[in-house]
This record gives sequence, structure tokens and C-alpha cells, in this order.
Amino acid sequence: MRLGQRVLIPRTLAVAASGVALLACGLVAVAAQSDQPPTHAELAQHWADAAIDAQLKSMKSTLRLTADQEKDWTSFETVAKEAETSRFIALQKEQSSNLTPMDRLTAKAERLAQSKASLQKMVEAARPLYASLNETQKRTFISLGRMLVPERGLFAKEMRRPSAQKKGDQ
Repeated sequence: MRLGQRVLIPRTLAVAASGVALLACGLVAVAAQSDQPPTHAELAQHWADAAIDAQLKSMKSTLRLTADQEKDWTSFETVAKEAETSRFIALQKEQSSNLTPMDRLTAKAERLAQSKASLQKMVEAARPLYASLNETQKRTFISLGRMLVPERGLFAKEMRRPSAQKKGDQ
């Protein structure tokens, strides 16, 4: 095991523990808002929110951003959270029990189209941050950033593609 991996594992465990703490706080907040226990959908949404928060915090701490890089992080973080929320809502719609098989396929097609659009937004929001990173940070950003999206390979490919080439393809 290399030295960098030894440092990353305890940090990852610490961030995972903070994610569990966030989840517990979210569950307490949901329960405190009403006398009814939270629904499965509410619990799942809070879990998804806590998971993306933990992933982004871990990614940010691992990157060790400078003050200038922090400015670009905020827009990337916002878009990543929005993408995860919309993906979660689309998945819930797709998995709804009252859909016919054709409606379910239509919902899946809509989710995939929405996912592609969200990925494009995320890549565009990440470009200024990515451009400011050093080579080590760029490799780390690609490795950790691909875990934020289901389309892991496409995220890495899009981030590595120069923006001038991307605009010329369209």
C-alpha cells in the first residue's frame, strides 16, 4: 500500500462517519417536523442528500483546494447536488408501482435524457475548477468525480476533453 493510500483510507472513513452523522441528524429533523414517522421516500431522500454531501466533502478535503480554487468549487458543488436530487426524483418516478410497463420505459428514457443533460451541466460547472487544478489534483478530481455520477466513464472522458474540441464537435 502506498503512502497516499494510507492517508486516504482514514480520511475516507472519517468522511463516511460524518455522512452517517448527517443522516442521523436528517432523520431526527424529519421526525421532529411532524408527529408521523417519515415515509420511505422521505428517508431515502435524506439518505441520498447525506450521501452526496459526504462524497462532496470528502472530495473537497482530498483535493486540498487553494483559496482561488474554492471560488470555483461552489458552483460545481451546487450543480452536483442538483443533479443528484433530480436523478433521485426521476428514479422514484421510474420505480413507482402504479406505472404500466410502457410508462416505466418512458420514465426510464426521460431519466436517461435528464441524466445526460445533468452530466453536461456538471462538466460545464467543473471546467473552471478543473482548469485551476494542478496535475495531481486533476487526477484525483477525475477519480473522485466519476463516483458522483452513474455515467462514470463519460464523466472522465468529458472532463479530459479540451473545451475547444468539445465545442467544435457540436
